[in-house]
Amino acid sequence: MSLGILRIEVVEAHLKRDTDFFGKMDPFCFMRVREATWKSQVCNGGGKNPKWQGQVFAVDVKYFGDDLFIDIRDDDVTGTDNVGENTIKLSSLIIQDRGINEWFELQYKGKSAGRVHLICEW
Repeated sequence: MSLGILRIEVVEAHLKRDTDFFGKMDPFCFMRVREATWKSQVCNGGGKNPKWQGQVFAVDVKYFGDDLFIDIRDDDVTGTDNVGENTIKLSSLIIQDRGINEWFELQYKGKSAGRVHLICEW
């Protein structure tokens, strides 16, 4: 049973980690709720301050207590590198039947790795 649709827009990020030795990172955002996954476009040459346009994902909310896993990664020819991640309760993205426009901290191996800007609409 669905409780409703949560629209999540990945706007931009301010990252502290740089996984590229030469050139700028090509970041993208990977998200997961239960078995459902979403991946933003790669921000080619976005470096530590990528901006994504029109990256809106519809999450079919089944339970307000579910977790949204966010993982910012750097796209490389040989694979991807983790830049930073966070796990957020869906209930914190749905406030009084509205949404939010907020920055969320990212971590890498227990240390601050920057933050990501999300706009959520319920």
